[in-house]
Amino acid sequence: MSWLDTLEDIRKKDFAKVPMKDRDKAARDVINMASYGCAVVAVSPMPFSDVVLSLPMQSAMVMTVGHIYGRKVTQADAKDLVLELGTVVGAGMLARQGIKALLPVVGALLTVPAAYAMNWGIGRVAMEYFKNPGLPKDQLQKVFETAKKEGRSLFSKERFDAFRKSRQAKTPEPEAGDEAEPKKKPAAKKKRTGAAKLLHDEFEPKIAAHPEVRAAFAGLIHLDLSGSDGGLFTADLTRSEGFISEGLSGKPKLTVRCSAKDFAALVKGRKNAQMAVLAGDLELEPMNLDLVGTLAPLFA
Repeated sequence: MSWLDTLEDIRKKDFAKVPMKDRDKAARDVINMASYGCAVVAVSPMPFSDVVLSLPMQSAMVMTVGHIYGRKVTQADAKDLVLELGTVVGAGMLARQGIKALLPVVGALLTVPAAYAMNWGIGRVAMEYFKNPGLPKDQLQKVFETAKKEGRSLFSKERFDAFRKSRQAKTPEPEAGDEAEPKKKPAAKKKRTGAAKLLHDEFEPKIAAHPEVRAAFAGLIHLDLSGSDGGLFTADLTRSEGFISEGLSGKPKLTVRCSAKDFAALVKGRKNAQMAVLAGDLELEPMNLDLVGTLAPLFA
């Protein structure tokens, strides 16, 4: 389950009889979770990328905080509210993006604690907005400035790394009894997994049909696809044919980790890669959206 799914589950709970102290704790937990999510997005070296990608995450946070305090907020309303609250913090956000423009890689890493603190501030402002409707803008500004300092002290690199790792897709362990299985007669040709079939039948033809993508990327992709239908594969975009091979070989320019089911949805265009990253269903290493953007035609 992704952390966005966790927020959705929280919005299904009834907080009508929950004491305010417990509501405050639940809201802070939600804000903490969303703030680490925004910090993960901040790793992208592209200027303004996290402003775009953080919006749906912050909208989900605001919807959930509103629900905790008995205010029903639609996704559209939450987006508008985040943008409205963003007017309180706009200068700081632009300054943070300026760091990225000057230092594309190192700058992105420097913005991780700032992204957490920024989102923590927005979340705390949302708490006060719902608890005290009509609070003037100058009061919200004070809440934000205080909360942003609080967010800097709360951020932990250890928790950040743990949050990222907890979102990684894992290769399943062999089922019990596999080792003790008696020897069988030589089998016929090994049956391909669903992922192998998808890669050879659908993904490979897409690679072949887009020489401009191969030229722009010019490297290896490691595919770590979990699940009973998954496996480990290498896509070599430096070749002119025979792009897919089983197993991980060579030094990759990009590593993709997700379930075989999610990868199939991405290849077939039924799932958006950005939203999959935000939901924790897709892990990219490195988290370089400019690099990933060159592959977009393969997932259309």
